[in-house]
Amino acid sequence: MAIAAVVCGASGLAAAGEPLPARAERIFSPGRNAASEDSGEAIVLNPANLARLPSWEARGTYVRCPDDAKKVGCGYAFELATPLLWDFATGLRFDYVQPPWGAFNEGVGFPYRGYEYAWLTWGLAVGLGERLSFGMSLQRSYSTNGYLNDLVGVTAGLTYRPSSVLSFAAVAHDFNGPATQLLPPSGLPILDRSYVLAMALRPTGHRAFEIGAEMKYLEGSQQWLPKVTAGLDVPGVGRLRGDVEMAHLPNDTRRGVLGTAGLEINFDHVSVGGGALFGNGLGSTTTVGEYATLALGGWREPGVPRAQKAVYIRIEQTPHARGHIALMKKLWKIAADKEIAAVTLVLRAEPSSSYAHAEELADALRVLRAHGKKTLCSLEAGGTQSIYVCANADKTVINPAGALRYSGHMASYMYFAGLLKKLGVRAEFARIGAHKSAPEQLTNEQGSDAARADHEDLLRNVEAVFVKNLAQGRKMTEARVREIANAGVYLASDARETNLVDGYAFDDELERVTQDLVGAKIHYDKYEEDTLAPDAFGPKPKVGLLIVDGDIIDGRSSVIPIIDTHLVGSYTIVDAIKQLKDDASVRSVVLRIESPGGSSIASEVMWRELVKLSEKKPLVVSMGSTAASGGYYIASAGKVIFALPLTITGSIGIFFGKADVVELMKKLGVTVETYKTAPHVDAESLYRPYTQEEKDGLQKKIQVLYDMFVDRVASGRHMTKAEVDAVGQGRVWAGQQAVQNHLVDRMGGLRHALELAREMGGLPSDSPILELPKPENSLFDRVLKLAGFDSAKTIPVAGLPMQVVSIARGLAPFVVYSSDTPLARLDWAPMDPATSSLAGESSTP
Repeated sequence: MAIAAVVCGASGLAAAGEPLPARAERIFSPGRNAASEDSGEAIVLNPANLARLPSWEARGTYVRCPDDAKKVGCGYAFELATPLLWDFATGLRFDYVQPPWGAFNEGVGFPYRGYEYAWLTWGLAVGLGERLSFGMSLQRSYSTNGYLNDLVGVTAGLTYRPSSVLSFAAVAHDFNGPATQLLPPSGLPILDRSYVLAMALRPTGHRAFEIGAEMKYLEGSQQWLPKVTAGLDVPGVGRLRGDVEMAHLPNDTRRGVLGTAGLEINFDHVSVGGGALFGNGLGSTTTVGEYATLALGGWREPGVPRAQKAVYIRIEQTPHARGHIALMKKLWKIAADKEIAAVTLVLRAEPSSSYAHAEELADALRVLRAHGKKTLCSLEAGGTQSIYVCANADKTVINPAGALRYSGHMASYMYFAGLLKKLGVRAEFARIGAHKSAPEQLTNEQGSDAARADHEDLLRNVEAVFVKNLAQGRKMTEARVREIANAGVYLASDARETNLVDGYAFDDELERVTQDLVGAKIHYDKYEEDTLAPDAFGPKPKVGLLIVDGDIIDGRSSVIPIIDTHLVGSYTIVDAIKQLKDDASVRSVVLRIESPGGSSIASEVMWRELVKLSEKKPLVVSMGSTAASGGYYIASAGKVIFALPLTITGSIGIFFGKADVVELMKKLGVTVETYKTAPHVDAESLYRPYTQEEKDGLQKKIQVLYDMFVDRVASGRHMTKAEVDAVGQGRVWAGQQAVQNHLVDRMGGLRHALELAREMGGLPSDSPILELPKPENSLFDRVLKLAGFDSAKTIPVAGLPMQVVSIARGLAPFVVYSSDTPLARLDWAPMDPATSSLAGESSTP
């Protein structure tokens, strides 16, 4: 009866034009939209957006309303939010609400007059891919007023961002209906269910300009509140924000429009802002209020530029293939960063595992210089890779006690036939092409005439490219470079006298040397990549980067621990190809090959999927250190192929065979008895040699596979089979030779391939890169990390000299393949440890 009377009384008051009561709101979030807000404000606006939080954030907000205002959400708010693991994020917020109140019968009135209350809100969100996110929050109120105390509400939000331009959101606030008490005289609950539908539009696909709209429905009063928001980045300052909400209710004669306008000034990781609340939606005669915000976070928003600085990158271990890509991406970002004036490469290990990688790093230094950055190299005991890269820097310094290892070039090829003979093992291989020398490592005690000629030709190409680069970079003649090579290893003083370096510097002097190079005293620190505010909604159009790194095998990718031999599986790569093909946000793909080949069947499987990908999207190939044999097989699917001058490529050929261990078994006293139902069922067995009939059949088999290889290349390169065969036959080529032989289209590294792929895909130059397949840490690696090692490849092999490790690595490719696997693989050729490797990965991680 009492409740009914209250409700009836409220109806009468409303009919008389009295204002409806304000709800128990949280602190206002001026100028922010439930579909786009990715800061800690999302805790109360839309918890789903917490999943898009770039990094941690601490924020405080103050909103002051006029004393006679009818608006409740005024006071202080403090929040702390952070991303978690596995696309989860969380946040905690405290609202201290101070409802305005003035003279009698003015202000928000009962039950808020003289009563303050607080909210404690906890939010949790998860990202469900690049487009969708979901979040929930739990909130409770605290007050000395019984009407306002102990309200518990549950909120859920869903955000969908189909593209970089649009974002949609739906939020159900307090859907559990937390308030059971009815507020006299209106009879409406203090807090009940409300629902928000929101959208935000960034017309250019970037955050520079944004406009949004919201429609909020209040279930208790059955009212719709439309709202429009806008945001505009002000270059060199920060961001303008504003919104307008139609707060007029049918029976509310005093409140209509409520708006905000303000400016945030962003500097480094700090944001300071403020603005005004205006309009008769406040229900105040003064119609003006103020707000202020202060935020500190782990990411930066566009704003006031920082003073220029110098940075250094320290390399203590030679990067592997993926690490090399990561290093180049860092240098490209630095080139585009206007706040960085200089870069110092502190090289305490060789910066690359091959001359192809060294050329890409040299190119990155040239790009830095083209963007006005000063570049410095610091050496201690550098080898030829360091010398090659640093020749392209503005200045090179060396530790006064250091040395440079440059006395020419060499390559060592291992032949195991003598060892196998002593063990009682006989290797039997059939091959196509006189130049397909990989089997010779197991069948010969020395290289054939063709193999020696090929190796010498490749080494001459290495020397020619190295000498030309060093001569150009250090401004000397090629003849002078060859004279320097003849004199041997150089101590620091000798290196300075011969113009291999420009001066001396200890580590503690690098800051001064860098500042001298810039010509000003600027801040000098280790390079750390900044986390930036999200620039676009949802998945931005991107270029895919498919990395094929290691020996090609059938099945799934893996790593042989200790000796760091990468095995790239056809199934793993095919899954990645399909993902790139089906992802609508990927407009073009670069295939990055760092492989000497391997299983011809696995190569064929990958080639097929790459062809299907290239029919749907532009496919550009970037050859790294090695893209030979099976590695070249898959490259032939690309539309355009880039190689570096000293990329090892070609080696179009097939071989097949096994190791016969009959004599070894005899030495060990082991007898093997085999029972069979057909004469050739054990042809691939290791416990007997091939028969002549089987050898003839084997030769026919690999001829078919070779013809298939040639056919794939001819189709992809638009050549005749005869033309391919003429440059095939297992012959290995340097990248610059491959261009002349039409096996490669252009000279260039990964940077050039990405530029072309973006152009072919209609992408901007700063479009993001999606790298696949994602690197996976094995359980073994995880255990080792707990023991203090970075990974299996960092474990020292106690008591084993480097030469023994090299032998193990040389034999490993032949051990991982079964005797019935036809191979399209390059021979393994480590160079002298003072230089690096001609084929395959280096020994360092």
